[in-house]
Amino acid sequence: MLLRDISLGLNRDEDERIYGSDFQFRSRYLCNFVRRKITPLRFQTNGFRAIFVQGCETLRDPCRIEGENVAVAPVLFEKSRYESLDQNELHEFFIGMLLTGISTCAKNYEVPLVAIQSAVDEFRQGNHQNRWIFKKKLLRPHGIRASLICMMDPERFVLKLKLERKGAVVFEEPILETMPDETIFAYQFKDVVVDGDSVIVRDKFDKPTFSLKLSLLA
Repeated sequence: MLLRDISLGLNRDEDERIYGSDFQFRSRYLCNFVRRKITPLRFQTNGFRAIFVQGCETLRDPCRIEGENVAVAPVLFEKSRYESLDQNELHEFFIGMLLTGISTCAKNYEVPLVAIQSAVDEFRQGNHQNRWIFKKKLLRPHGIRASLICMMDPERFVLKLKLERKGAVVFEEPILETMPDETIFAYQFKDVVVDGDSVIVRDKFDKPTFSLKLSLLA
C-alpha cells in the first residue's frame, strides 16, 4: 500500500469530542505540510495507508494497524502543558508529538523516517509556515497569469487568488477561508478559467467558488 497521510490527534476514549476535534484542527497545518512532502515519494507500506499519531494521557498498546488500514502510534499527551503554551510554543509541541509517534511506528513497521524528519526540518526553517502554490496558469488570450496560493495555520486555511498582467499584479485577495482541514477545503477549488467576461475559480464539481469581472482589473 502507498502511504498517503500522516495525522496527529487525541485518543477519543479519553478526551471530549469537541476538545479532540479542536486539537486535530490546530495541529493539521503541520501534518498537511509533511503529507505534501512525502506523498510524491509513493512510499510502499506493509498494510497501512496512513499513520495516526494518537496522543494519550495513559500509554497502553504499542503501534498497531486499525480500521481503514491506519497505523495508530500512541504517544504521551500532557494536557496541562498543552493548555499552558502560547502559539509560538505550540509549533514545537506538535512537532515533538509527531516525531515521537513516527519513531514509535518505525519500531514495528517500515516508514519513511528520514523523509519525514527532513520535512519537519524544512518546516522549521520556514518559520513554521505552511504555504504553497496550488496552481499557476496563463489565461489566454487575455495575457493574465493566475495563481492559486494556499496558506494554512493552526486557526484557518486561506486560499488567495493572484492575477498578474505584464508583470504587474492586478488582483491579489483571499477568496476562501475555512477551518484548517483538507476534508473541508480540498474540494472547493480545482481550476481557474476565463468564462465570458469573468475570471472564475471552479471547485471539484466545476461549480464556481469565486468569480471576478475582467472589467474590474486594473
